[in-house]
Amino acid sequence: MKYLLRLSLVFVLVVGALVAASLFLPRHYRVLRTVTVAAPPGRVFPLVADLGRWREWNVWLTRDPAIQMEGSPATTGPGAWLTWRSARQGGGRIEITNCVPEERVEYRMTVDVMPVQSVGMLRLVGTAGGRQTIVTWSSEGDLGWSPLTRWFGLVLGPLMAPDMEQGLAALLAHSEAVGK
Repeated sequence: MKYLLRLSLVFVLVVGALVAASLFLPRHYRVLRTVTVAAPPGRVFPLVADLGRWREWNVWLTRDPAIQMEGSPATTGPGAWLTWRSARQGGGRIEITNCVPEERVEYRMTVDVMPVQSVGMLRLVGTAGGRQTIVTWSSEGDLGWSPLTRWFGLVLGPLMAPDMEQGLAALLAHSEAVGK
């Protein structure tokens, strides 16, 4: 009986310590990746501004050939949305919230397996006299007060970053190939 009581006490202390430690973890996460594309912003922008074309470069939408997607009638501009359902990738929804031609696309995204809503942006900056484009992809969100989401926030960046890098590499390859 004493053993069970001690074990319970240790369990409560460990859980309490984890909850207390979570109060000092960041409430916000942000992941940022950049690539330079040897193409003008006018060639890159149509790929990022049209949700119907995201499957051409976004690895999250290409991993499962059986993914089911449904979108709004208009696939560009504020209010355009795309939902997906996949046995391997889960489900979610993305909606464009702001779009400035050849400059940036802002979106809001929810993923069924993530307890937080994220906002993201694909920013395009022309360089080298407009012959190149620096594409910066950012995703961020508020983790709230839940200890579980705070701990989840520690691994969110390392989980998302490689996928964002692969997506930007595919965007780079596709953007540069279109002009050849």
